Amino acid sequence: MGWNDFSLPAIGERHDNEDGTSRQAELALCRPGEEVRLVREPGNPHDRMAVAVVSCRGVKVGYLKRDRAVWVGSKIDRGYDVRAIVQRVKGSHLPDATLGLVMRVNMDGEEPELPEHGIKPQVRIPLTTSNGGKFSIHGIRHGIA
Repeated sequence: MGWNDFSLPAIGERHDNEDGTSRQAELALCRPGEEVRLVREPGNPHDRMAVAVVSCRGVKVGYLKRDRAVWVGSKIDRGYDVRAIVQRVKGSHLPDATLGLVMRVNMDGEEPELPEHGIKPQVRIPLTTSNGGKFSIHGIRHGIA
């Protein structure tokens, strides 16, 4: 794993974009390892230090929190090669959940790498109760074949 990689959450994922596109629908398409771009928005009427998070399909999926936007945005403004990928989409394993984004970021011009832990495929284990009722357990795969 890259020594200069770090994780950052996005904010504002539940809001739709100005052009009507759904951030939630776009997050449902995002997969770990996909590139996301961090884009400065100095003309943003709510925050001139805003840094938008844009998916590899060109759809805005959220923003950096203001304190992080000031820090990362200043690096972008000074020419740092800031790169980011999807680390995980929070809530993606839960039906009808509001989705959130966690990114892996590198500000040294290197491709960020996913951490070795916690990035395993989701599994759904169907179970039957003693009275015949059915339910599923959602979880991370841990050596289950």
